Amino acid sequence: MGWFWRNFDTWIAPFGLATVYAVFIWSSKPGAVAQVVAAMFFVSLIAMWFWIRRLRVHAGASRLAAIGRPDELLALVATELPRRITHGTRAPMHVFAAMAHNMLGDFAAARRALDEAGIKPGDKRNRSWQFLWGAADVHARAGLGDVAGAKQTFAKTIAPMRPMAGGIELIASEAEARILLAEGDAAAARERLAPMVKDVRLGPGARGQLHALLAQAAEQAGDAEAAATHRAEAKKLMPHVVPAARDATSAPA
Repeated sequence: MGWFWRNFDTWIAPFGLATVYAVFIWSSKPGAVAQVVAAMFFVSLIAMWFWIRRLRVHAGASRLAAIGRPDELLALVATELPRRITHGTRAPMHVFAAMAHNMLGDFAAARRALDEAGIKPGDKRNRSWQFLWGAADVHARAGLGDVAGAKQTFAKTIAPMRPMAGGIELIASEAEARILLAEGDAAAARERLAPMVKDVRLGPGARGQLHALLAQAAEQAGDAEAAATHRAEAKKLMPHVVPAARDATSAPA
């Protein structure tokens, strides 16, 4: 039964719909025009099925990232990738994998996932995913100490999107703070990050990452007490991401 439910919404349900339509057309013996209309309706229905399923998977992955569950997110990616055929459907899953690796402090694995996504700044393909790809790339490169690469990614993928509304400015500010920390400018990083940890638009995973960054900034500034406080907050908000709080505070500057 496990196999059945794992494949139900991917293959079994669409195959069942196709069977019902085939039996309906065969039994009703419609005219040529009715057959064409039925076929067009069926194709539209199947396309809508896969589109809704894709949105549901992306929503689930976004939720896991927001609440700080990288292991579950990686498991979801591992399950979904074999089901994705085209580049456009596989690329987002690699971006989600990079987010999970970044949360775990495995920045090299995050960079590999981002390379596998095949997203290039300025490329018309996957344009809607370039911003999140860029944010994950800045996170990974800053963690690896590649300041020049992080700045280049920021300029090409994040800076052009800042005038847009929503939570884009929050992500952009976090990316800037990561670059500042990698450069060793703890004071400027703390100034950007401090107001963000209380923003209600951010989930516990995101706020936990911010506290981990503030802990790193406090350590760079020699404020051990503040570093310990932020590290404790990061651990409380991200109980399933113990390495994130540790590795984020020891990332190379």
